[in-house]
Formats: sequence, structure tokens, C-alpha cells
Amino acid sequence: MIDNYFEYTHKGKKKLKGITEDIYTFKCSLNVSYIVEVENHEYDIYIVKFFQKNHRHSDNRYSLVNSKKFLERHKTTGTKNFLTILNTILKINIEIYNSNNKASFGFMGAPTNLELDPSKTTKIINLDGTVAETKRFNTYSIYVKRYFSPDNFEHIEISTSSCYLIKSKKNLDLTTDKIEDFFEKYISLYC
Repeated sequence: MIDNYFEYTHKGKKKLKGITEDIYTFKCSLNVSYIVEVENHEYDIYIVKFFQKNHRHSDNRYSLVNSKKFLERHKTTGTKNFLTILNTILKINIEIYNSNNKASFGFMGAPTNLELDPSKTTKIINLDGTVAETKRFNTYSIYVKRYFSPDNFEHIEISTSSCYLIKSKKNLDLTTDKIEDFFEKYISLYC
């Protein structure tokens, strides 16, 4: 199914604020290392987050992007590399789903620094710090619709806060009310 991805390594588990995280790493074609954190929550909800390893100490690590100068130095637009990164994340999700077919995958499309600046953005910035319909949210939501069939998954978008859940249809315990409650709590704790 997914042929073009970066080889990744499962680095183990850690527990943070009572949540178990699986940690994966990989190196992209631009020789940049990435860290993927997959949080395992109640109702088999897996929240997937990734960032460049060199940004790991930044509070904005999910919002940072490569500069145009960096891409020019590598003589690329970064598009092919970015799609291969997304394929790698997808491959990790498929591995998790193959071991637990009730797994549902969630993400928040982190806003860019520009989208967080009220004087420079047309996006709606919510009181809780989330941003409606971020560039990443729009990109990721288009991408996952291509690979997660509506036969097996329900796609739930909360565009006002750029949240998305790919719900396994085999997870009968996970209702819409529980999903909305989960994201409300998640935003209040982690955003």
C-alpha cells in the first residue's frame, strides 16, 4: 500500500502526565531527524504528533517549518520530502492498526507562527489558543481521506480547532459525544 516512506525505528515507550507514548524516529531525505510521538488514550484513541528532532526543546516544535533558505540550500521545494514524511507517519499508524483494529487516530493541525499572529492572519484564533482551519489541518485532512477508507473509518473534523479523528468503525464504544469531550479535555490540558 505505502511504498515510499522513510525507515523508522520504535524507540520505546514513555509515560507523561499519565499518558503512555510510543516514540519513533526516522531521518528524512534532507538529512533531518524526526521524532514521532503516538499517545495512547482511553477508547483506543491514538494522538499522533511529529516534529524535527532539533526542535524538540521548543514550545513551538509542532509549528516550526523549514526556512526557504534551508530548502534552497538543498535545491528542493520540500514537497516530495514532506509527502514521504506523511507516508512514514501513515505507515506507523497502519502498524498500530494492524495490532489493534479498534485504534482511532487523531491529530491537531498546529498553526504556523504566521497563523498565530492576529495582526497577520485571517484565521480565527480561539480563546484556548487553537486556530481554526490551519494550513496543516487542511493538508492533513485531504491526505488522510485518501488512505483511510470510509468503509472502515469515519472521518470526524472539528475544523474550528483544527482537530481531526479517523475513527475505526470497529470501535463501537467511541461515540461522537465521547470524541467531542475528549478533544475539549485534550485542548485544555495540552494547548
